[in-house]
Amino acid sequence: MTTWKDKRISAMNKLIKKNNSSTINYLDEYDSVCSSKAKTKTEYILERKKRYEEINSYNVIRNKLCV
Repeated sequence: MTTWKDKRISAMNKLIKKNNSSTINYLDEYDSVCSSKAKTKTEYILERKKRYEEINSYNVIRNKLCV
């Protein structure tokens, strides 16, 4: 039985082969998929979105302090 993680990693591998691109382009997403605790792809997308918002908020605060 394949999980959503297996399917996503397989899709990334297909894109890498099809576009003859580097695996470095997908390294961040691969790491996120592997370390995710989400049980479905929808949960993963929400988890990823929340993580992006946290990083973005951190960068805004950091930029304000560095000015």
